[in-house]
Amino acid sequence: MGEIIQLERDGLARPHGITREHDRAPIHTRSVYVVYTSIEETLTAVRIASALAKELSVPLTVVHTKTVPYVLPVDAPNGLSPIQSDVFLNRVRDTGLHSGVDVRVRVYLCREIQHVVPIAFRPHSLIVIAGHRSWWPTRAERWRRALEAAGHFVLFVDDAEHQEESDA
Repeated sequence: MGEIIQLERDGLARPHGITREHDRAPIHTRSVYVVYTSIEETLTAVRIASALAKELSVPLTVVHTKTVPYVLPVDAPNGLSPIQSDVFLNRVRDTGLHSGVDVRVRVYLCREIQHVVPIAFRPHSLIVIAGHRSWWPTRAERWRRALEAAGHFVLFVDDAEHQEESDA
């Protein structure tokens, strides 16, 4: 279910392959992606994204970028990603919304998050991010801006509104 991808030591990203005509489509729908921000926010995004993935008949891919400090080798990070834990995976299974959807987990080990975007997401991907709005940019909002600037279609889900719906 999970996959760890290590960036090359020189930090150069390899593209997904030769660009074809169908890759220039406004939205690339071979997978619906969820970007990990926090466990609760990511679970909210998984609820929304699993419904989209089911309707589109595509897999759901949860992506976490784990930055490795320069003092450590990039292939030897300290600790597991939260999305690799049994707690997270069990909570995804408990939502029940992912039934009939192929859920994939990918952890990208890197030095700089900017180097991950071209590797983790195909051009014009559909990406779901949950977070909360704030006067100061949150992690989720910074991801949204970076992904939109890279040409992706981002669905930003306000976690506070959806937590109230799931509690009711």
